Amino acid sequence: MTIILVLLIAVFTALVIGYALRLATKSVETVRRAVRDSAPTFVTVVLALTLAACGQPLPSDTVVIAVERDVGALLPVIEQGSFDSELSNLLYLGLNSQLWEDGALEYIVDELSLAESWEFGPDSLSLTYRIRPSAVWSDGQPITSADVVFTYELIRRPEIASPRIEYWENLDSLVAEDDHTVTFFFKRLYPGMLFHTGVAIIPAHVFDGYTSDNATLASHPTLVQPDTQLVVSGPFRVEEWRRGERLVLVPNPRAFTVSPRLERVIFRIVPDETTRLVELENGSVDVINPAPVGAAAQLVQNPQFRIESVTQRYYDYIAWNGARFEPFTDHLVRLALSLAIDRDEILAGLAIAPYAQPAAGPYPPIFSMLADTTLQPDPFLPDSARVLLAAAGWSDADGDGVLDRDGQPFKFTLLTQAGNERRTSAAQVVQAQLAAVGIDMQVQAIEFGALLDIMFAMREFDAVLLGWQVGLEPDYVVGLFWPSDHTFNITGYASEAVDASIERAMSAATASEAAPEWQAVARAIADDHPYAFLWYFSELVGVNNRVQDTRINTYGVYQNLHRWRVER
Repeated sequence: MTIILVLLIAVFTALVIGYALRLATKSVETVRRAVRDSAPTFVTVVLALTLAACGQPLPSDTVVIAVERDVGALLPVIEQGSFDSELSNLLYLGLNSQLWEDGALEYIVDELSLAESWEFGPDSLSLTYRIRPSAVWSDGQPITSADVVFTYELIRRPEIASPRIEYWENLDSLVAEDDHTVTFFFKRLYPGMLFHTGVAIIPAHVFDGYTSDNATLASHPTLVQPDTQLVVSGPFRVEEWRRGERLVLVPNPRAFTVSPRLERVIFRIVPDETTRLVELENGSVDVINPAPVGAAAQLVQNPQFRIESVTQRYYDYIAWNGARFEPFTDHLVRLALSLAIDRDEILAGLAIAPYAQPAAGPYPPIFSMLADTTLQPDPFLPDSARVLLAAAGWSDADGDGVLDRDGQPFKFTLLTQAGNERRTSAAQVVQAQLAAVGIDMQVQAIEFGALLDIMFAMREFDAVLLGWQVGLEPDYVVGLFWPSDHTFNITGYASEAVDASIERAMSAATASEAAPEWQAVARAIADDHPYAFLWYFSELVGVNNRVQDTRINTYGVYQNLHRWRVER
């Protein structure tokens, strides 16, 4: 360790000298300003990383979080996943804020709300927000209703390819009444009005001129190199982003609602979950997200750590891509494959049963209004699976142990996420279970980003074992994944009945009116088996007890990161 420390100090010294030499080429006033504004930050970051590398205690104002993958895009309108979304909410404020209470979202005004109030019009077809007069961007420019209009008009454009474009299905228009008042007009009443008007707002004066398409928007200099340049409105700003290594957040000095308690939050990219666990235990990081479920008992026995969880907001599945592998177009085959999987055995073998349960369909139990108690997980019935496969024309004609039909063996490749021990281990068990009914399934683990490209951009996969974090509005649980023409429908599944039920649910005026239609969609999906639903699970987060005042629950991990503190 001494040698490592000496080497790191030497590197640090060389960096400081190089930094000073670069400053020497600038004007005296520029040097003074750069030293005043940047040098303390530079020193603190390098020192924090040096201490972390040596397993030494981190500074009392810094929290280091090990995460499994990097952020994709630091802009809400083109964010690429749940991690992007959680970070966007720390960098950019939306008009309203949300909490998860009693199985549903509750909409509020708090320190992360851009608006100070809202009200519906007399016919409930309009919604007016009043923006805080004190609201400013991190570059000092005022935040106005024009920024809101710019953000939503950008989402609306197909060439931007925003994952939120469907918000405009029920939104008619929005108008900037004055600098601090904006009104949304809707085509009809529906339950998601507050949800769809809560998007994090982006600065028009920064991104105007880069809106021709998705690639142009993503190429904006502040997104390519966001260190200290990215213009934000939330409690944090980006100090450093080294892709694939780390993202550093620091307080936004122009935050107008709340200032973070922490001086620095370092997200380190650590794809391997065993490595994350080791780094938590040796003090290199304070938080690991996610924590290996199999290590939960080990962590809770150590008084230095605790386990918190994002409860049952996730499910793992196997998606059967009939567009790529023809046998998966047959419902009998999909049902047989699901019946050949022993979910209880896998959960017990992975030692995750306390935090997971076999899945019956797309709605986890957290949705109290939508959970259908009559819908049960597929049982383990390998003999029934063999009968169904035989009825579909599959038999072992050549006696090699693998089923075949018309001279073609039942052989395909299952892709899954490299570095995720739960999924790679589960894939291997499923491989053995399917082999027992005569199916040759190969397993290939692929880096997460590359896997998403294969799934969504290329659609070049036979089957994939992955998982979804479900959205907290019902339409985001099934309305995104199962319409026949939707981007997230990765299996090619199409059902006129499902499309009709989704349309009726989306057209309902209230959540209670929509609930029966959402339940009908869930039952149809469970019956048709475009996925083998495996298990609902809670994502675990390992936390060093020096980090206090976290609020980690179904809504998310970082929802109150600005309130986290380090116990001294």
